[in-house]
Amino acid sequence: MRLLKTIQKLTLATLLVLALSACSSKDNNDANTTEQTTGTSQGGEEDGSTTNSTGTTNDSSNDGTTTNNNTNTENNETNPVDVNTTATLKSLTLTLAKTTLNKDETTDLSLQATYANNTSKTLTNNIEWIVNPSDAVQITDHTLKAKKDTKVTLQAKVGNILSNTIALNITWVVNGHVLPPEPDKALNDSTLLGIDVNDNGVRDDVERWIYRTYDHPIERGIFMQSARAYNLVIVDPSKAKDTMKYIDNSSDCEGYWRYWKILYKDKNETFVLERYRDLEKEIRGIQFNTIKRHMAYTRFNGELSGGVYGSTGISKDKCEFNENGILKALK
Repeated sequence: MRLLKTIQKLTLATLLVLALSACSSKDNNDANTTEQTTGTSQGGEEDGSTTNSTGTTNDSSNDGTTTNNNTNTENNETNPVDVNTTATLKSLTLTLAKTTLNKDETTDLSLQATYANNTSKTLTNNIEWIVNPSDAVQITDHTLKAKKDTKVTLQAKVGNILSNTIALNITWVVNGHVLPPEPDKALNDSTLLGIDVNDNGVRDDVERWIYRTYDHPIERGIFMQSARAYNLVIVDPSKAKDTMKYIDNSSDCEGYWRYWKILYKDKNETFVLERYRDLEKEIRGIQFNTIKRHMAYTRFNGELSGGVYGSTGISKDKCEFNENGILKALK
């Protein structure tokens, strides 16, 4: 009887193991079926494209060109590729409305960009300007202002692309008088007479100093006349007595513009020179600015030793310049 019960227990245990084994096999089969179904729904194509849930296809191929229609690159001109057109910058053309300007005068400029696809547009921003000398002009947007009278070269650069070079001539004209260019100081001071390119009897550095320092035509004329008279001292100190005639004329002209209200009561004139300015001292300091020039002035004074010199009469007629302060020819 005990043996029979034992056999029954073994039989029940065997049946239970078989049932559990069958259930496990069914679960594995269901899992495999689910995995196969999922793989089919994703699509197994290997064409470089992936379709997402929104139906948008993102192409992963790379052909060397990038187009971004959502980026505004209108002013992104430092990059030699125009992103809107996917075209590479090919060349730059620079033009100026005028290439000869007076100091402080302005002119329009234009920089035209041409791309590899033959499109073009005008650039105004993110441009590197190459100017020589660098302080000669000021550029704002499409306007150039002349700041210094000299010869100028101008070029534009965007990315690695350079434009054509333009030569610009800036002059300094005041009341019809063209000022000479700024002389090289070392060269100008290397000789006794210095540089006088317009040959008006006033050294160029002195002439420019007068026009920078004084802004009234009469005042400039007085200083220019005085500078020419003292320049004759350097030209030939041995002719001191002849030179004194021009120095006296300069003093008499100066005296007229300094004292006319008191002496002449000339109501037709509106300009009066400052009464306490030592004009001769100012001009001598500029005129005799090297050792050799100062030595010439010393010799000049030696030639005058023992003589008596002075004004022959204050008069407007002693002035050697016109109403614009421009010197007349020596008589």
